[in-house]
Amino acid sequence: PQGFLFLCPETDLLLDDSTVLQHLDSVAYWSLDPAGIKRLSAEDATDLGFPAIELKLIAHGDFWDGSVYDGLREFHQAKGFNPDSQDVARHLGYPLYEV
Repeated sequence: PQGFLFLCPETDLLLDDSTVLQHLDSVAYWSLDPAGIKRLSAEDATDLGFPAIELKLIAHGDFWDGSVYDGLREFHQAKGFNPDSQDVARHLGYPLYEV
C-alpha cells in the first residue's frame, strides 16, 4: 500500500535550550492516511513492508587540556570571583545550571 512518512519539525523536539527529544514516538511515524491522523504502529508498518524508523542521537563534546582550566581558575580568582561558584557566569549574564 501507499504509505506516508511523517517527521515532526525540529522545533517540536526542544523542551528548552538544553534538552531535546521530548516524545520519541512522535518524532517520526508511518501512516496510510495522507494527513497522518491515524498512525501505524511500528509493528504494523513493518508488516506492511515499510522500512523501520531508526532514531539516532549523536553528541559531540570538546574539551581543553587540564592546564587551560587551571589557568582560567587562577584568572577568575585574580579578578575576584570564586572559581567554585557560578559567579563568572552570573556576571557575564549566562544562564545558570544546577549540577
